[in-house]
Amino acid sequence: MSPKLKKKLIRTLKILVSLGLIVLVFSKLNWNEIGSLIPTIQPIYFLLAILFFLISQLISIFRFNLFIRKEGVRLSFKSNYQLYLLGMFYNFFLPGGVGGDAYKTFALSKSHKKSLKKIGKLVFLERFFGILGIGFLLSFIVLSLQTEYSYFWNLAIFSLGIFMSYIVIQLIIKYFDFSPKRIYLGFFYSILIQLAQILSVVFILKSFSVQDNFLAYLLLFLISSVLSVVSFAGLGIREAVFFYGAKFFDFNPDISAFVALSFSLITAMISFFGIIYLFIPIEIKNKSPK
Repeated sequence: MSPKLKKKLIRTLKILVSLGLIVLVFSKLNWNEIGSLIPTIQPIYFLLAILFFLISQLISIFRFNLFIRKEGVRLSFKSNYQLYLLGMFYNFFLPGGVGGDAYKTFALSKSHKKSLKKIGKLVFLERFFGILGIGFLLSFIVLSLQTEYSYFWNLAIFSLGIFMSYIVIQLIIKYFDFSPKRIYLGFFYSILIQLAQILSVVFILKSFSVQDNFLAYLLLFLISSVLSVVSFAGLGIREAVFFYGAKFFDFNPDISAFVALSFSLITAMISFFGIIYLFIPIEIKNKSPK
């Protein structure tokens, strides 16, 4: 099987997973209850949820810049955020086309005459650090979460998560020829990104007047973020994790799934602005030295 055909097959499977899960979850939701919930949404908290999602994307731009500078690519902040926003649009609205990461890799490789493989490695590592940051924060949430299981298991999972984060970071420094400073700063950015998105979810919950089970919701959010790699733009998988996770933790699955859907809608809304740069050329060139 050719690499191009393999990528198309993987992309198709992701779309099918998302569609299947959306149909499954949406068929089980009590839409009357959700409909009655919408008029009670507190706008100020929902606006804060949007703000912190925007902050998470702003930090992502700085993280992306940190990694591409490794290969001598120095973009202005304006070019960087335009490229990043266009990548978000590709990822969310063009399921059958080029992915956002693939587009950024090709565009930077061509404009700066850099190895496609090297730029692709940097883009992959930048994304991988997102997963690493999620795993790190998951460890802390598991440690703080009260469950029917022994606290020993919470402590064991926490310790394993911290240990594995450290080991993975050391392996990246050793085998990918990165300076420790760049790697630890990238890891720090990843944690900040996830914290900003966690706050976004917290404010979505507060906009729906949810008063408890915050840690359980955040656990479900981080788990769904990890599992989003098997779906298209996280659609379907996030709503499914929130819906069935709510049943496990014994809180309202309809509200839980609507929280997940709200986060997806915020992501879609911000990503849509990237369409502007399908029509306005982005100057992808090294910024001039001062």
